[in-house]
Amino acid sequence: MFFLLACSDSLMVDYEPYPAAGSDPDTASGIDTAEEALDEQWSNARLVVESPLSASFIPYGADASFVAKVYDAEGTLTDFSDIVWSSDVDTDWTVTGNDLVSNGLDVGTHSITAEAALPNGDRLASTVGGVLVQSIYAGVYVGELNINVSGEYDGQEVAVGCSGPLTLVVDAYGEVVTGEAGCLISLFGYDLDSTYNFDLQNDDGDLSGEAAIDLSWFELPVDTEGSLSEDGELEGGFTADVYGYLALDGEYTASLLTRDLSTAE
Repeated sequence: MFFLLACSDSLMVDYEPYPAAGSDPDTASGIDTAEEALDEQWSNARLVVESPLSASFIPYGADASFVAKVYDAEGTLTDFSDIVWSSDVDTDWTVTGNDLVSNGLDVGTHSITAEAALPNGDRLASTVGGVLVQSIYAGVYVGELNINVSGEYDGQEVAVGCSGPLTLVVDAYGEVVTGEAGCLISLFGYDLDSTYNFDLQNDDGDLSGEAAIDLSWFELPVDTEGSLSEDGELEGGFTADVYGYLALDGEYTASLLTRDLSTAE
C-alpha cells in the first residue's frame, strides 16, 4: 500500500508490499517457524521393529507382541506411537500402536510391515520377513512304529514282530494328522511288506482316528488313539484282530523334525 506525505515543496512515498494471497501477515512467519521446528525434530528419524523378529515363530491363536520404536536423528527414543502394522499374507489384519499384543494373524509365513506417518509429513516403514504363524502342534514328525503279531494258526504258535520308520504331518491349524509307516514282517515263511496309513484328528493334544493296515493280501482299518504334546512329542497305539487267528499290536512314537510344512509337500 502507499502512503502520501505532503510537505511544502516535496513528495515522499512509503511502500509496504501486500502479504501473499491467502496468508495472514501476523501468523505466516510463525507457520514457517513451526514447520522448520518439525523438520528439525523429525528429519532423519528411524523406525525400528523390535518384535517380532525376522524368521520368528508365532503360535496360531496365541498372543504375540508387536513392538516398534521411532528414534530421532540423534538416536534418542521419541514418544511417537501412531504405528500401523500390516501383513502381506493376511491382508485383513491391521493393528495400530508401538507396543501392543495381538492374536489375530492367520496361518502362513508373513512379512510384517510397521509404518509411521511422522508429524513433519515424512513416512517411515520397516519390514520383517519369514514370520511363521501356525499351530503349536503343526509340523513334520518322524519316529518309529513297532508291530507285534501273536496267536496260533493251523496248530502253529505265532510270535513275530517288526519295526519301521514313521512320518506324520500335522497341518498348519494343528487339526489333521496324516502319514504312514512300514515294516517287514516274517510270517509263515513269507516276508510281508506291511504298510500303515494314518488319518487322525488332533483335539488339543488328544489324537484319534484310523491306522489302515495293508498286509499285501488284505487291508484292515483299525482305530487308534494317542497324544501330542506342545513340546513336539507324539505317541499312540492300536490293536487289531486278524480273522480271529492273530492279534496285531502296534505302538508308535515320533518327535517334531521341523515346523516347515513345505518339506512334506
